[in-house]
Amino acid sequence: MMQYNDFSSRLEGEARDLMLNMKTRQYSGSITTLLEQNIALTLEQIDRLRGLQKKQLTSLCRTECYVDTELMQMEERTPRYSPYRFPEREKLQRQLFAIEAERRKHSVFYEDRLQGLQKKLLELMQRHEQLDVRNGLGKLER
Repeated sequence: MMQYNDFSSRLEGEARDLMLNMKTRQYSGSITTLLEQNIALTLEQIDRLRGLQKKQLTSLCRTECYVDTELMQMEERTPRYSPYRFPEREKLQRQLFAIEAERRKHSVFYEDRLQGLQKKLLELMQRHEQLDVRNGLGKLER
């Protein structure tokens, strides 16, 4: 079993462990099976969201590097005693600020979606655990 740092990581780890230990079943229509399928789907959505976030941040980083490189090359070509304000330099600096704003926007969106999926996962795991407890008690009473 893996070591987890915070509650959401432990929750996700427990859900992944449950999916690994889940019996391979056909669709039976039972409540437990439906919950396990919903847990698996939620984990898949979390993974896709993380992958999308990684791609977006990588793309923004590439764009930022390109713009920053252009800015540095332009500064090297600029004569030493020329005025500091150049329309090209300002345009590139505005692009850098826009990239940073976009990065913040993506981060907020990502955190919001991730928290929603983690809340859903918590609810599903709690329901699954309640069913396990009920099923366990039912077996003991018989």
